[in-house]
Amino acid sequence: MAIKRVQILDLDGSLADPSSNLPAKFERIAAQDWGPQIRLACTFGRFNRFQGWLSESMPQTGPALTAYGSGDFHHVTLALLMRIREPFNLMILDKHPDWMRGIPFLHCGTWLWHALQLPMLRHVFHCGGEADFDNGYRWLAPWSDIKSGRVVCLPAQRKFSRGGWASVPGTPLLQDGLVHKDRLRETLEPFRAELAAYPLYISIDKDVLVVDDAVTNWDSGVLRTADAMTILEAFLEAAGGRMIGADSLGDWSPVRLDGWLNRLCDWFDRRHRRINPIAAAETNAATNAALCRVLLSSSA
Repeated sequence: MAIKRVQILDLDGSLADPSSNLPAKFERIAAQDWGPQIRLACTFGRFNRFQGWLSESMPQTGPALTAYGSGDFHHVTLALLMRIREPFNLMILDKHPDWMRGIPFLHCGTWLWHALQLPMLRHVFHCGGEADFDNGYRWLAPWSDIKSGRVVCLPAQRKFSRGGWASVPGTPLLQDGLVHKDRLRETLEPFRAELAAYPLYISIDKDVLVVDDAVTNWDSGVLRTADAMTILEAFLEAAGGRMIGADSLGDWSPVRLDGWLNRLCDWFDRRHRRINPIAAAETNAATNAALCRVLLSSSA
């Protein structure tokens, strides 16, 4: 399977000039009415209504790369994964784990826990993690899946060590400040049979990157764009180029919220920074184009 389509799910206007972001023909789905309703967090009922609208507005016509703006919307990936009707593996590039369990609403930090309940999802490879893995949030991790090896974590630059992480293997991606392709191939060797068995879905949150390479609504990671490209290439190689879909997010946009729940989460979760919107769009456009080239050229 190959990705031959690029679609913009326009939730926040952050991809207003897609010609500079995505080096391919694209479709645009207007969704800014939904943006403030589901941004950051929403009830399960509201998410189900959004999912129903998405099914009507974005018909499935083969594997696609979906770009949808800010990382505040990473739970939209769950709606995209729920459309898949055959077994697949999931590879995530993200600074944060996004797998908190036991939360009574849907949040951009809980979507992976719900994705792990999908019957078609086989293995998860979480790459580039740095924050909220082995601090107090570790109690909310999906430990049964981590301990069984269904969820594999390749952290950015340090092995997670506190609590249950002490007994979990995890080779950091960076060595001497770089992701080395040969070393990463060796790291993936134990998982090659799993990666080759099923097509791959890739979800990229650009908050995994340094601020010089991606300007986001969240804190920044430690990988460079070149590192992310190396990681993508290694996983695509291991999967034989078979992809069932992909998404890209982590663009910056002004925060507009519609509801007490996402306003409360916004107040609790983060501090807002002063951002130059033009400079942010230019930085993210270059990175989007580079990552998109890998995804479109490497799929079989």
